[in-house]
Amino acid sequence: MVSWIKSSFRNRIFVTVLLVTLLPMLLCDVFVMQIAIGRSEELLYQQAGAELGQLEQELETMLEQAEELTQELAGSTVVRSALRRGGSDSKLLYQFLYQKSAHLRNYAVAEIYDSEGRRCYSSDSSRTDVRLSTDWGALRSAGESQGLCLQADSEPGLTLARAVRSFDGGILGYILIRVTKTGFDALLGDSFGSANDLFLLDGTWRQIYCSDSIHTQEKVEELRRALLSGEELSNGYYSVYLRRLEDSGFTLVLRQPKIYTPQVMNSVYYACLMMGLLCLVLSLVCAWIISRYLSKPVKELDEAMGRVEKGDYQVELLSDRSDEMGRLNSSFNRMTREYRQNLERSVQHERELNETELSMLQAQLNPHFLYNTLDSMKWLGVTNRVPQVAAMATSLAALLRAGISGDKLIPLEQELELLEKYLDIQTVRFEDRFTWETDIDESFQHCLVPKLILQPLVENALIHGVANMDDGYIKLSASAREETLVLAVEDNGQGIPQDILEKLKNPEREMPAGHLGLKNVDRIVRLYYGREYGISAVSAPGRGSRVELSLPMGKKEDKDA
Repeated sequence: MVSWIKSSFRNRIFVTVLLVTLLPMLLCDVFVMQIAIGRSEELLYQQAGAELGQLEQELETMLEQAEELTQELAGSTVVRSALRRGGSDSKLLYQFLYQKSAHLRNYAVAEIYDSEGRRCYSSDSSRTDVRLSTDWGALRSAGESQGLCLQADSEPGLTLARAVRSFDGGILGYILIRVTKTGFDALLGDSFGSANDLFLLDGTWRQIYCSDSIHTQEKVEELRRALLSGEELSNGYYSVYLRRLEDSGFTLVLRQPKIYTPQVMNSVYYACLMMGLLCLVLSLVCAWIISRYLSKPVKELDEAMGRVEKGDYQVELLSDRSDEMGRLNSSFNRMTREYRQNLERSVQHERELNETELSMLQAQLNPHFLYNTLDSMKWLGVTNRVPQVAAMATSLAALLRAGISGDKLIPLEQELELLEKYLDIQTVRFEDRFTWETDIDESFQHCLVPKLILQPLVENALIHGVANMDDGYIKLSASAREETLVLAVEDNGQGIPQDILEKLKNPEREMPAGHLGLKNVDRIVRLYYGREYGISAVSAPGRGSRVELSLPMGKKEDKDA
């Protein structure tokens, strides 16, 4: 996949546009969904907290009102008197009970029982022939307690009981406040959402009230098992919140249905998947169109460059674009035109070089005649027993023969042999007033150099360096700098003047008379190999100079190959 992307500019544009268009939409889709779910759950949690707070307040208010009512009734002389008489037709007691229970009448029933458990008075219109056992249930709890007792009924509901005692501690009767499911519906129905389920449980998790009467006990048992086993009360369909009432020991359980149930989430995921696939298709189409549009000029440029590589330098791109690609096409056209011009100049340069070489070949006709003449002089010197004349003639003849030969590049070893012939002639000429040596490693002997390239450098050291000395010294050495061969000629002469050094650094400037050899060598090397090669020099007045010639590290076997 990576290689396919890297193989084409169009593929890169395609993948880039695809990612730029597709990823933000997918990420936005995922993040928006997560944010919506999280925000919804947070709002539901806040709503559940507010509802539990309201429910707790309603229950506490109801319990406070029940406490006040039972306490007031238990201490009333009207109630005590009626219970002592054992009658149930006290009109005054009914009026008193009706008046005192007015604030509870909408959701609770206030009742008065005698010491035997018979109901004597009630705030509703029900019959009074009801009897409760004093040995168990709410009456027993009230008899054993000094305060208000709270007890869940066998049927969903709550009973609050208080014993009415005489001054000596005896039980005259009981005050009961009953709250049935209907009463809890009236009391708590407006304090929580209609979609929620509310459970009111006592301290032992017996059911006091449930807003949903269907499978109520099963739901309570399920909550109790989850609580005892340490399992999560909430599940994929409901969130369960608990609120314990410290004063009464009751527990409020609010079961809130989740908006994002598994079925809803599956629908959301399916919708996101469909949207993602749609986005993918649209992104693929857009990426393909854009990549094709953007890569078309690049493809044309690539094809044009391929034609240039095959030698068609007449290629030009036609474009009316004014953007970067238009400027790039213009640059390509300008480059091909400049390349054609450079090629024409190169051909002209090669033509001039060939003409120069032809002139040099023509000039070699006279050295050929001179060579034959010097050969005759050599044999005359041998015949007349003048060895110096014969030696000089032999060396000069060898130099002339090398100049006539057609090879442009020769091994450094052969170049050193020709240089030795030249130095033999100069040794006779200067009557042994200088010495010379070579320090060249065997590894450089087969390096190819232009023919007779060292002779002008040594001649410069002789004529301008040690010519007027009796102990002149010239040294020729070779070294390598990476792939460059450096040939150095050193002498202990008077040095190179500063103006000559400056002109050597600038090959375009004219050299003074007497130093044309160095300039010609530098020019030939630059023509052959390029401007990075050529001559450089350092000098110290009165202590000598060092001229270096840098050439490519080409060897004879490389040339033959």
